[in-house]
Amino acid sequence: MLRMRYLSVGILLGVLFIQASWVNEGMAQAPYPNRPVTMIVVYGPGMADTMSRAICKVAEKKLGQPIIIENKPGAGGALGTNNIVRAAADGYTVGVTATSTVSIVPHMRKLPFNPLTDLVDVCALYKYNHGLAVRQDSPWKTFEDVIAYARKNPGKFTYANAGVGSTQHLIMEMIAMQEGIKWTMVPYKSGGDSTLACLGGHADGVTMGTVDLVPHIKAGKLRLLLSLNDFRWAPVPDVPNLLEKKYNFYALNYNTVAGPKGLPEPIRQKLEDVFKESLKDPSLVEFANQFGVEIQFMSGKDYSALWRSKYSEREKVIKTLGLKEE
Repeated sequence: MLRMRYLSVGILLGVLFIQASWVNEGMAQAPYPNRPVTMIVVYGPGMADTMSRAICKVAEKKLGQPIIIENKPGAGGALGTNNIVRAAADGYTVGVTATSTVSIVPHMRKLPFNPLTDLVDVCALYKYNHGLAVRQDSPWKTFEDVIAYARKNPGKFTYANAGVGSTQHLIMEMIAMQEGIKWTMVPYKSGGDSTLACLGGHADGVTMGTVDLVPHIKAGKLRLLLSLNDFRWAPVPDVPNLLEKKYNFYALNYNTVAGPKGLPEPIRQKLEDVFKESLKDPSLVEFANQFGVEIQFMSGKDYSALWRSKYSEREKVIKTLGLKEE
């Protein structure tokens, strides 16, 4: 009898084990996503936030679940990126970051993560555009006026910018190095804050993108002096770009989606496909065109290869410029 009882208990435990395995297997095979996805945007109000929200509004319809935006600005995007890195690798917390955060910031400050090993690139969404603008009533009518002023008044020309280590910060300092001049960057937490600082007279200029600057340019409050890219801005076509001024460098920066190390490839691919299709949405394209934003999708594989190829190059430039941590 005792042996029969042990046998019965053993059979019962075996059945329970098999049932538990079936339950676990069923849970593991549950289609992704089956609940809301959190999207960490590593910047505050401004171009990245505005476009991220517009893109995610379209993407959540194709994904079949709400995408909840959480802004985590600070440290050139490193603060928010650290939140992405620390998230569970299940696809329910990913983030919007930028090329500068993974290829420039690591050479300027100590980070609690390694962008080369701790992030998985999902895809690139669009190219950033950067420009130098001043108030409409300022004495500087052209980019050459600013250069001349900075040459006569070292360090006195100030420009507001969304933090140390951004692409436009690096480009502005490369210009200063080539011209043999000095000017002063005033860091803010976001593009919106930087633009307001210039409008309020707290900085002489501002180096941000079309989302931040174009509305104020159209309103007659700001004047764009130079596109820091290799192309002119569509909303302000008469303003030259950096290459037209005979510089051999320009701002190259993408807005991207990334996840933590270990993100399963099927989930990564699912997200890549969703965002690729979302960027074709006519209403989104029209919205982006209003601000001169150049939507340019790039697969996670291709984008990862691109920014990694620039990693050492950016490091050399930063060391030459002597840029340091905040």
